[in-house]
Amino acid sequence: MKSHLGALLVVLLLAGHGIPARGADLAAFLRDNCSTCHESQSLAGGFDISKATQDFAETKNHALWVKIHDRVQRGEMPPMGTKRPDKASTLAFLSEIDHRLLVADQHRLATTGRVRLRRMTRLEFQNTLADLLALPRLDIAGLLPPDGRVSGYDKMASALDLSASHVSAFQEAVEKALDIAIATRGSPPQVFRRRIHPAGLFKFQGNLQQGQFVLLKDKNPDPSYPPRGGFEEIKGYIAARNADDDLPERRRLYEANRVAMSQAAVGLLNPNLAGYEAAMNVAPIHQGVYRLRISLWGFQWNAGKVGHGADQAAVLRAHEEGKQQEGGRLLGLFTAPSLRSAEREVLAWLDARESIVFDPVSLYWMGLRVGQVGGRSAGYIGPGVALDWFEIEGPLNPVWPPESHKRLFGDLPMEKWAGGNGRVAPRRQPVRGIGGYLPNYYVDIPQSERNPPLETVHSSSPVEDARKLLSSFLPRAFRREVSKAEIQPYVGLLEKRIKSGDCFEDAMRRVYVAALTSPEFLFLPGDGPRMGGDLSGDAMFALASRLAYWLWNGPPDEELMTLARDGSLGRPGTIRAQVDRLLADRRSDRFIQDFADQWLQLNRVDETTPDPRLYPEYRFLLHEGMVGETRAFLRELIDRDLPVTALLRPGFAMLNQRLSEHYGVSGVSGVEVRKVPMPRDSERGGVLGQASIHKLTANGTTTSPVKRGVWVMDRLLDDPPPPPPPGISAVDPDTRGTVTIRQQLARHRADSSCAVCHAKIDPAGFALESFDPIGGLRRQYRSNGNGLEPPEKGRSLWKVNYRLGPVVDCGGELPDGRRFDGPREFTNLLVSDPGMLAKAFVAHLSRYATGSEISYSDRVEIRKIVERAGQGKLGLRTLIHELAESRMLFARNS
Repeated sequence: MKSHLGALLVVLLLAGHGIPARGADLAAFLRDNCSTCHESQSLAGGFDISKATQDFAETKNHALWVKIHDRVQRGEMPPMGTKRPDKASTLAFLSEIDHRLLVADQHRLATTGRVRLRRMTRLEFQNTLADLLALPRLDIAGLLPPDGRVSGYDKMASALDLSASHVSAFQEAVEKALDIAIATRGSPPQVFRRRIHPAGLFKFQGNLQQGQFVLLKDKNPDPSYPPRGGFEEIKGYIAARNADDDLPERRRLYEANRVAMSQAAVGLLNPNLAGYEAAMNVAPIHQGVYRLRISLWGFQWNAGKVGHGADQAAVLRAHEEGKQQEGGRLLGLFTAPSLRSAEREVLAWLDARESIVFDPVSLYWMGLRVGQVGGRSAGYIGPGVALDWFEIEGPLNPVWPPESHKRLFGDLPMEKWAGGNGRVAPRRQPVRGIGGYLPNYYVDIPQSERNPPLETVHSSSPVEDARKLLSSFLPRAFRREVSKAEIQPYVGLLEKRIKSGDCFEDAMRRVYVAALTSPEFLFLPGDGPRMGGDLSGDAMFALASRLAYWLWNGPPDEELMTLARDGSLGRPGTIRAQVDRLLADRRSDRFIQDFADQWLQLNRVDETTPDPRLYPEYRFLLHEGMVGETRAFLRELIDRDLPVTALLRPGFAMLNQRLSEHYGVSGVSGVEVRKVPMPRDSERGGVLGQASIHKLTANGTTTSPVKRGVWVMDRLLDDPPPPPPPGISAVDPDTRGTVTIRQQLARHRADSSCAVCHAKIDPAGFALESFDPIGGLRRQYRSNGNGLEPPEKGRSLWKVNYRLGPVVDCGGELPDGRRFDGPREFTNLLVSDPGMLAKAFVAHLSRYATGSEISYSDRVEIRKIVERAGQGKLGLRTLIHELAESRMLFARNS
């Protein structure tokens, strides 16, 4: 029954001041069609229209009218099955709201601008310092507080606050970057070169002694190992090596064994679970870029014999000092071809005292002791990875001082510290090894490095040199022209530090810290005044920064700065050419990775760990393939300007060997991700068939159609559903396999306050029920309870302890009545509306590019962008071009 009081309240509130009406009576439409369910005493879905007034400029009221407009336009309200207004009344109502919303929003944008001033995210801050200081690697983002998120993006101005803790963290991060950038000596450190054979290494020898590794010679088990005396004789060798005495016979045995083993390969049949069991015993004393080379191969172990099998994979990791048993930092991922030694090389930055570990990541833990296999006492059959040798060379410095030092101190000379006159010596970290482990490591401290002379930057004219250095540094740091008046306070700071006793190097260091924690460095500009036609002045530099922080996630380079400086960046065609140049640069990998992380929520892929009982096949190599597929896929779509429908129906997939095995695709070998043709109607290839998406939308144990449906609506359709009403509990899937999630949701949808939203959310989730929590296609749910034994039990490389539960039902119906049976048919329904997909993609891309939410008037610009791109094929690169040249990226009147 209608509440007359509620209806009267609607009319009174709608009578407030606002934009003059053009025709439609908004109050009458709401009273006649909406007040039954959405007035103050009856709030279906928690939606209260009594709060709507005619003040369309007020923020909350504006947002409420946008919701009203959208739900009526989509035909969701009034709901099906109720009395609905005629088409003419509905169109008049929508036209009136549209007019008022546009006028109010355009007035707001003309006053405030679309893009607000904001600080850098912590990743942008890290990239900016790395580029500004020419550092090959910089890892400081973890020192900074996490950034907030709005609509899934950490670049949104409304989420990026600045507190005292931020400023303190920025200072600490800058100090660390300067430690890496500033040279502490006049000549480069000594280059270390060594080829190391694993059988002679401390950890490898111990594992050979214990029977965990096998010794291989000429691609076969070494017939002389274990020696005739068995493992007791090996213990004698180890004891002789470590003995305090010098018994000739024990030394002779040890030396004979060492020589025999020195050129042999070592085979591993288990993964390196302990984190350091295959340590290379290398810990550099100097940070820098090192060339790392290995020779490795794969094999099939067959009860004591070596045979041909599938290609395997291994990684090199770097472990911080004292953290050898933790995960480590990935340096390189390599293919180990079957029975063929392959030499692999990687250039990697190593911090001082980081140790290096080899890990055969393609292997599964079988709980076996390899020594029993090596002794022919066990009949194990399975894959293995062999390491022939490992090489290290570095640090590699093509020029000295390095470019990072020159960015700060130019060509000023390095001289021995003379002291005197009350001057304080520059701070230095002593050169040292890794403590008690040093005798077992190959990198000792050469005599020439033990007590290096104290050297520092010398300036005979500190003030003049500082002004010259800052005249070059500050425009690059602030990403615009800098006046002499702006430089002077920093010069004054240097003079103050010199007078207090600092040496020139440390005084300049304080100046650089001040500059790199200033608002001019930390903040990215918002929209300036609107201008006619071309851009000029600071607006040009703001545009250069916006392009760079969008497509490089870092600062503009010299070419962009030059175009901004001479005004040519605003000329027709220049922005398009610069977009292509930026995307062709390796720095655009930052954009590909970070945009995939935020748009597709790939940054959530590590939030859960799949239950090892239900999904024992989930390991590092499969994880890397999942993440690599999605990033390589986005890169392929943009590079080739593929149509937006290729997001779902590309006709190819980006796979490596392990992921192709997971998908049931044959003919792919090695760890490298490559493009693999797929049938046009394949479940694989597009984002809805990618394992990374299935994993991040699951909880590690079970899947939820609601979670996956929300992801599709939000990330692919830019139509996020509202949060559930208060008091509505989440649906917890049954891991025992007795009740399906569909059966649970049927009871949940019986609640009228849930039914409308679930009618939109659930269909996509039902379609994706074909995929388990790690992206495998399934016909039945896996269960920890009762059920049938799966056919793969006893045939896989991993232990299978799970059972098969109920059959998966992946059919459904869209709110408009269109039905589908599985992910293929559901994908076809989405692909049938490329304009919808393109508008959603541009909306998400705009949030990332500008740090601003989509306003109502932005919808008009998005439609124009899609219309212009639609003259071709709605290619993703074309959409990027159109956004870059639109008013959404930078406000202009043209």
